[in-house]
Amino acid sequence: MSQPQVLSRRVVHKDHVIFREGEPGNVMFLVQSGRVQIWRGQPDDRVQLGIVPQGGVFGEMAIFDGKPRMASASALEDTVLVQIQGDHVREALRKADPILTKLIKVILDSARGLGAQLEAAHRAPAPTAEPEGGEEA
Repeated sequence: MSQPQVLSRRVVHKDHVIFREGEPGNVMFLVQSGRVQIWRGQPDDRVQLGIVPQGGVFGEMAIFDGKPRMASASALEDTVLVQIQGDHVREALRKADPILTKLIKVILDSARGLGAQLEAAHRAPAPTAEPEGGEEA
């Protein structure tokens, strides 16, 4: 059985979902051209977490920590991606200094928590203002 290529190219058309929150991830991506939106929630009720421009990388968190995708990704315009196989990245991590791998884990755990907090804050109802000159008890 042949091994998958470490790198491959993928063309993604505007508005196409690249991956969805909760899916397993065995590929990370480099944006060769175009832009990608990272978001949580449903396609018709998104909370944007960020935009990945040309030259940016995304989808790495699931590769590094083995957890499901923390967010979804969609092409904001026709986009060319370079796919990097997770097995290749994980092999490099196995050879890395253990302090570096621990640091990566801490950063990823923080990023996952911040993503969830951002979505929760965005969805929280707006505080209501107290009327001025209200009655005293």
